[in-house]
Amino acid sequence: MPSSKKPKQATRADVARLAGVSESTVSYALTGVRPISEETRERIESAMKELGYVPNAMAQALAGKRSGILALLFPVGERGFNETDFEYVQAANEAVAEDGYQLLLWPNAVEDIESLKKIVNQGLVDGVLLMEVRSEDPRVPVLIEAGMPFCLIGRTEDPSKLTYVDADFSQWGPLAIRHLGDLGHKQVGYIGIADELINVGYGPGVRTETGLHEEAGRAGITLHPKHVAATIRAGRAAMEELLTSTPPVTAVISLNESAMVGALEVLASHDLSIPEQFSVMSFGISEIAANMTVPSQTTIGVEGKDLGRMADQYLIARLNGDNKSVLQHLSAPVFADRGSTGPAPE
Repeated sequence: MPSSKKPKQATRADVARLAGVSESTVSYALTGVRPISEETRERIESAMKELGYVPNAMAQALAGKRSGILALLFPVGERGFNETDFEYVQAANEAVAEDGYQLLLWPNAVEDIESLKKIVNQGLVDGVLLMEVRSEDPRVPVLIEAGMPFCLIGRTEDPSKLTYVDADFSQWGPLAIRHLGDLGHKQVGYIGIADELINVGYGPGVRTETGLHEEAGRAGITLHPKHVAATIRAGRAAMEELLTSTPPVTAVISLNESAMVGALEVLASHDLSIPEQFSVMSFGISEIAANMTVPSQTTIGVEGKDLGRMADQYLIARLNGDNKSVLQHLSAPVFADRGSTGPAPE
């Protein structure tokens, strides 16, 4: 039976023994506190590579007087902060801690460029993770101009030269429409994010809704969109309106975690059993969030933890001087059937 123990992580002492130098010399190679010969440096780097040794970022920071802090830019005020968002943040926080950094959550608005300039120009942070990315995001040129290493969790309209991880939102809508179409649904409600976010080019909303409308048109399905605030009250109002549509909707899809809670409350108050009389599904919510409602929700999304950790890895690569690799990743959609969709009622 294979061992369940994790393999021993190489230490600085291991590197020193393999390179035939002292531990202090390894420290000098990492921090630059004292000069060492090029030959010695090459032996140390070779030993590190052979052992798979990852130096603690705080040790490396001594030479460059780094702060040891990374900033996560998340404008909380735009749509709140929910359980699914927490998964991204928690994963990123755990990952940066393993690399010897601390993560600072910066909740300022996207438009608060002056505060962002202070952060990056005064040496308060060493790198930035950027969330809630817009198609034309004003924060990106500020980071580029400051020479600040950064990674987007999301992407702009033209991300060709940027470092990012993102979900392939363009595939979410088509996947959902095909699923509901196969079940015979022809009238489908959609509870999306507020118009203000769509109008400023919030990437997940724009890309998801574009694919949704295009696929609905091809499938002959009528989509009934509602753009509402991220509140339970707004979700209730949207669902009440959808239930009065003519012809009546038989399913609803949501890209608004909080509003969907209100929508489910309305369906329950109308005694509509799910999925026998009505189908529901959500985009982009975590497994925990999907199972917190009654009933649990069928979802299309990504593993937020994986993207959070990958974003950290990309940022650390930039911090460690990798300016040549193309570090970009799009995650394919993951469909999780939790029994909240069924055949359209006769």
